Amino acid sequence: MNLNKQMLATIILLLATMSHALGHVTGGKLQNFQYNAELAPVAPIVDGYLDDLVWERAIPGKLEQNLISGERWNPSSDFTGSFAAVWRNGFLYIAIKLVDDQLETRQTKLLREDHLLLYVDPHHSGRKEDLYRYEIRIGKETGTLKAPLTRVAWGNDGQTCELSFRLDNLARKGNSIGFSIAYNDVDSGNLQHKITWGPEGYTEETDYLADLVFTAKIEPNRQQKLIQWGRIKSLY
Repeated sequence: MNLNKQMLATIILLLATMSHALGHVTGGKLQNFQYNAELAPVAPIVDGYLDDLVWERAIPGKLEQNLISGERWNPSSDFTGSFAAVWRNGFLYIAIKLVDDQLETRQTKLLREDHLLLYVDPHHSGRKEDLYRYEIRIGKETGTLKAPLTRVAWGNDGQTCELSFRLDNLARKGNSIGFSIAYNDVDSGNLQHKITWGPEGYTEETDYLADLVFTAKIEPNRQQKLIQWGRIKSLY
């Protein structure tokens, strides 16, 4: 009887472990695919222009996976994209840089325009739920934003973007959230490509999200905190 209970407990543990592992995107050699968002000494100004020092130091993630074919996208004049992320005082900041030979931004329907598709899952469920889905029109700042997104700002004629998400205590060293970012490239009103940040073989049929992990290598001093509060713009 005790042996049966022990076997049952072992099976439950294995299933729980397998469920967790399958609920996240994995890359080469089945390693967890993730982006490390570093703690910023000073919060970036969310104005759409990537001229803050934190973006020069952040490690970029490249949009180089073709969601339609599952193959690697070769950067070209047609499209090249990258992003970076940092965090500070309960906020997640994301910077995006795009190069598209033909920006489509004058259509009335979102699906006929170039747009960003992000998933930010504070609950770390691991899946692409509509609750965590954010569709961002290129070069346009919307009035009402779905929480926890607090600001969207564009610069350089729609080539650069900054976003902020208010995550409060979830944004702290060692925590992870579900994350995905993709670009829908539309030309002449027709979808041409879906390019994402993801491991090779990742397609739009994959329901799982990658991880964004909050990391920290610095501890700001009092002077840095004063500088930060002196520079930061309103996020609302």
